[in-house]
Amino acid sequence: MKKILYFAAAALLGLASCCGGNNNNNGSTCCSDSVCYPEGSPVAKYGSLKVVGNQLCDEAGNPVQLAGMSTHGWQWCPDCYTAESVELLVKDWNINILRFALYVEEEGYNTDPEKFRAKLCEIVDLCEKMGIYCLVDWHILTPGNPLDPKYAGAQEFFQFMANKYANKKHVLFEICNEPNNCLEKGDPEKPWVCTKDTIVTWDMIAEYANTIIPTIQKEYDAVGAAHPIIMVGTPQWNQLVDACLKEGMYQGNGKDLTDSLPARDARLQYDNVMYTFHFYSGEHNEGFEKDGKPDYYNMYSYMYDVLGKLPVFCSEFGLTNADGNGDLHFDRTDKWLQLLSGNNAGKQLVSFCNWSFSDDPRSSSALKPGACAKKEWNDLTPSGEYVKKVLSVVNAGAADSTVLKASNLYTK
Repeated sequence: MKKILYFAAAALLGLASCCGGNNNNNGSTCCSDSVCYPEGSPVAKYGSLKVVGNQLCDEAGNPVQLAGMSTHGWQWCPDCYTAESVELLVKDWNINILRFALYVEEEGYNTDPEKFRAKLCEIVDLCEKMGIYCLVDWHILTPGNPLDPKYAGAQEFFQFMANKYANKKHVLFEICNEPNNCLEKGDPEKPWVCTKDTIVTWDMIAEYANTIIPTIQKEYDAVGAAHPIIMVGTPQWNQLVDACLKEGMYQGNGKDLTDSLPARDARLQYDNVMYTFHFYSGEHNEGFEKDGKPDYYNMYSYMYDVLGKLPVFCSEFGLTNADGNGDLHFDRTDKWLQLLSGNNAGKQLVSFCNWSFSDDPRSSSALKPGACAKKEWNDLTPSGEYVKKVLSVVNAGAADSTVLKASNLYTK
């Protein structure tokens, strides 16, 4: 009933007539019968995204690379995500996608689902107003198994979000952030240390995905909308991206990334599905010496090849260690971002979001501590300065020789 009333109101306001029910990807203001995006905005330009082969594409089937920012947990950075900050990210930072990290545990969604869902919807609606894509991230972390009972609300959550936004072209879904083997972190003096492990395989992730993906797509089918992009996490905090193609590719298997494993095809059988990859340059790079190998666990080499096999979306990356802290690695990050920009086996353009637009005190944050409360959205950390330049180069075609240096191009 609410949708019917919305459509009627839109027609009375003349919104339905402003694009004639079509999105012709020529910069038109309107992108559907009921939703108007700003003229020249990313969503007005690209429309409903889809996967063609291994490549993210616009509605017309042309390759697309999105580049933007991820939020931190709203529960810890409540002043950072406002209409003013989103507008600045679009107009000054040149983002075309914003990822909202909805932590489920960690003092997040499960403490007050209605409150957290309301904030998420506020951000989704702001992204619509600005004409950028919004990635809804069901941010599982601890426990790392998406099938854990603590995430029992996932199906209801995604059904609600898909029903609410099925007629919107700017909403993308990430259904399980960073599947991993940590079951709990029970040491109050070291809350970041895992105190109990389990095993999380691709088959477990796929079991979860085979429930959630149909739940989302059913709501889109009900209104005759194209299925949205749905991103599915991969084992070991989104590092073992091709686990669906190799038997025994799981966290803690004791294997190098180059070790031979039996081939299989356990890819998800849905349209517009992508496999999620995360990297933190301080730890995920050219590898280290082990067992006589100088480049054991070489992530560059591994992902260079994976990007010829699967559609991949890098929904989170940082210049630091994987905990979001530590030294910044500019050259290593350059190498990653150039690899994601077509320098890979599949010549694939891979979209990416930086962790994080926040004033958290860790070195991966884009803003200095206290910046959000003061609304100083350009009070940048060194990480923030670098990422803002990258976004201007990738999304706005700016010339800046201080980032994405040719000397940092990965060769294999």
